[in-house]
Amino acid sequence: MAVPLLPKFKVLSINLYDGSKDHVEHLETFKAHMTLHEFLAEIAFRAFPLTLRGTTLGWFEALQPGSIDSFDELGRQLLTQFMVSRKCKRPVAYLLTVKQREEESLKVYVTCLNKESMTTNDQDEKIMLAALLGGIWPRSSFMAELARKTPSTLSTVYG
Repeated sequence: MAVPLLPKFKVLSINLYDGSKDHVEHLETFKAHMTLHEFLAEIAFRAFPLTLRGTTLGWFEALQPGSIDSFDELGRQLLTQFMVSRKCKRPVAYLLTVKQREEESLKVYVTCLNKESMTTNDQDEKIMLAALLGGIWPRSSFMAELARKTPSTLSTVYG
């Protein structure tokens, strides 16, 4: 594609993709940058290789010239080629296994639980609440407080 780069075009400041992380996340981040700066798909098509390195750059360079004629097609090819790099989301029930350790502060436990919740395939509030309540150290002062008044929503816990 012979579309000139605009004077305002700058190489994106996103991590280079080498095939070891989630390729969907990389592609979506790249698309978001292109959309934010209102670049045409033709510009995205020409700029995308600048975000690749190592194995992925080798894959791109090995593509037959002219075999891909759009950014959408390039994205589909990348998704197919690096499918095994996709992060697998855990079932939300996994959160029920996250427990507060005896010497761990409530703040550290809640931070850990929240971080783990981002790796699940669902953000079901009832399961999150059950995981939070079920994971608190039984002899903590907060557990005694919860025994007096059991919250029914996450907002009542955090609010």
